[in-house]
Amino acid sequence: MMKRHNPTLVVLVAAFAAMTAAGAAAAANFPIGTHLVKGTLKDWQNKVLTSSAAVTIQAVATNGTVIASTKVANPTEDGYNFLLQIPLSSTATDSTAAVDDELNCVLAQDSGLSLAVSPIKVGEANTVSTVALAYVNMKDYTSTNGTGTTASVPAEYVDTIAPWMEAYEIEGDYDPFADYDNDGASNYDEYRAGTNPFDDTDRLAITAYTAPQNALHTLSFEYAGGHVYGVETTLSLTNPEWALQKVKKTETDAEHEQVMPSADEDDVGVATIYVVPAEGAKSQFFKVEAK
Repeated sequence: MMKRHNPTLVVLVAAFAAMTAAGAAAAANFPIGTHLVKGTLKDWQNKVLTSSAAVTIQAVATNGTVIASTKVANPTEDGYNFLLQIPLSSTATDSTAAVDDELNCVLAQDSGLSLAVSPIKVGEANTVSTVALAYVNMKDYTSTNGTGTTASVPAEYVDTIAPWMEAYEIEGDYDPFADYDNDGASNYDEYRAGTNPFDDTDRLAITAYTAPQNALHTLSFEYAGGHVYGVETTLSLTNPEWALQKVKKTETDAEHEQVMPSADEDDVGVATIYVVPAEGAKSQFFKVEAK
């Protein structure tokens, strides 16, 4: 898989003598409070966004689990327009972070588009940190396929695809609905997946599959670091009804709605995930999508 980057171009411990081994194990991980992240989200024109922007800010662990989430609100007198309340425990879990963890900050629009931005460093319990985020330039595109669909696309998409178009000597708009390599994935879908929109051999796809034998479906796919992926499933390809499918990172892991195989943007590789079979299903179909 080719990277999407331009081609030229993150106790109090009481030692009681009478503490039993079981008690010691239970004390190994415990809640320690909440860290607050107070921030200002601005647009590309350096204007503080209001609630009308319909943007949700999420603090996401590297495994794709959403630890905290909040809507952008109207700014306060001091200019802050969001507050993330990050639950802490002595050791990070699927629903809490640990002090000094780095969480991925994801901006999600009501339209369904999302964009990962700078990481958030988790501070001590019962303290407040501040952060300033810039919402990249959003441009409205209307589809050229006759459906009239309109989507807001971040300027980072344009900044990414423009050098590719120059390198491949392709003229025209940076239309996110177009499919310049005719591989079945739109330019914007490839941007989100970290694949090359001008190479029909480089696209997000399931590369290996093992059917369950009273166990788990096993799916493998090529990933690009820094991207979040999810799986959708349907029980039939006749009038399919695709729905989000929870997945496991290991056979014994808890289920997650999405996964980030690697936070390192320079990393590429093959990820393998596992899916619990639908109860009573005679067949089940899957597709991997970048989120």
